[in-house]
Amino acid sequence: MKAKIKAILFPKPYLNGEYPVYIRIYFNGKSSYVKTGYSIPSGAWNEDNAEVWESMPSLTKKLKETLSVEEIKAFKEKQNNIILLPNAFKINSEIRGLITKLEGIENSLNVNKEEISSEIIKNRADNKDKNENAKKDFLQYIQEVADKKFQMKQIRTSERYNVMLRKLKAFLGNKPLPLSKVTTGFLNDFQLYLQKEKLHQNYVHVNMKTLRTIIQKEAIREDKILTPDKNPFVFYTMLKVLPTKKERLDIKEIELIENLQYPDTDIHFHIRNIFLFSLYNAGIRIGDLLQLKWVNISEGRLKYSMGKTDKERSIKLLPQALKILKIYEAKKEKETDFIFPFLDNKADYSKLVTPEDFQKTNPELLASLFKKIESRISIINSGLKDIAGKAKIKKSISSHVARHSFADIARKKDISIYDISKMLGHSDITVTQGYIKSLDYESMDEAMETVFS
Repeated sequence: MKAKIKAILFPKPYLNGEYPVYIRIYFNGKSSYVKTGYSIPSGAWNEDNAEVWESMPSLTKKLKETLSVEEIKAFKEKQNNIILLPNAFKINSEIRGLITKLEGIENSLNVNKEEISSEIIKNRADNKDKNENAKKDFLQYIQEVADKKFQMKQIRTSERYNVMLRKLKAFLGNKPLPLSKVTTGFLNDFQLYLQKEKLHQNYVHVNMKTLRTIIQKEAIREDKILTPDKNPFVFYTMLKVLPTKKERLDIKEIELIENLQYPDTDIHFHIRNIFLFSLYNAGIRIGDLLQLKWVNISEGRLKYSMGKTDKERSIKLLPQALKILKIYEAKKEKETDFIFPFLDNKADYSKLVTPEDFQKTNPELLASLFKKIESRISIINSGLKDIAGKAKIKKSISSHVARHSFADIARKKDISIYDISKMLGHSDITVTQGYIKSLDYESMDEAMETVFS
């Protein structure tokens, strides 16, 4: 016998009038309920599909022909009562992730020939079985969390967790790691192992920070398999991040790159153009830039959603940027074509155009897109080093240098920190302050010269 697991809208509302969404586990005549953490207006719930309404159902001509007058009237009344929530896709994604988790628990109980009931499945999901948690292999837990993030379409978070997990497995020789062994001493040993592998200190910091996130955010706060008093990071001292030089170009160096001659059959021609387009559009990040389509160009502006923060951006296109666009406009076949020739217009991922498309698609397609983007960034960064050599610029140039250069030029022209922050798309002005500070060597040089002049 298999458990029936589905999302339901609980019949009793909260005081604010919203109804809580639960996952009901029905097995052998008994039900248990797992909280999703969401409550919604009743009109936002699609009872037929057991999910939140993501779009308004349409009364098509074909459907209308199959319905009676009374049924059409009922359909229209139903439409009037539907409420579309802005976070509907997110809620449904998390509901599906929770149902997948519960189904996985049931499958594990079956495989291990353990007793099954709706309450046991719920308890495993709520992690109330402390003895089980104590014996649990923490490596397996990290893998489960990474897989859950993948299903929730948090592809980069999933990959970051997996990268750190591979290093943990190498450190342990692929042996299991009981949760009780994850102590401050273990953290120090793992850090020492990473350092002996001759990894850069900042990269060691990144891996330890990732492990801290998994323990504090996932294991303690989210899944509660570890109590706060057992947090091994309380007495662990995190390695400091070493300052790194943010390379940037000045106006003369940018002109040198602009004046380089390449045939349009040479990939360096396109690499140079995409770098300059980033520069002339407030240092748009390369991952966003590669995904730009002609539909993002409207009324002399570049309009797109930032991949890192999901913030909507609208940037006025300067003559320099328009000149670059004109080079590629002749090869445009449709508005949904990529502007720059680094991604394939015939690939399945090319169908992802709007933010809604990205929310509705499957995680495998997103992962294939991100993998392709990473490979193209690698090619672009390699090509930029060739371009720097040809222009006789003795600096290590990468795609992100366009962003540094924009910020530095704006700073030197006395653009306000507030405006620079907005142009860079930073969520907090303190981020911009740190960014600008790392680029400002001249003021210190001038101060030194003043002391001894």
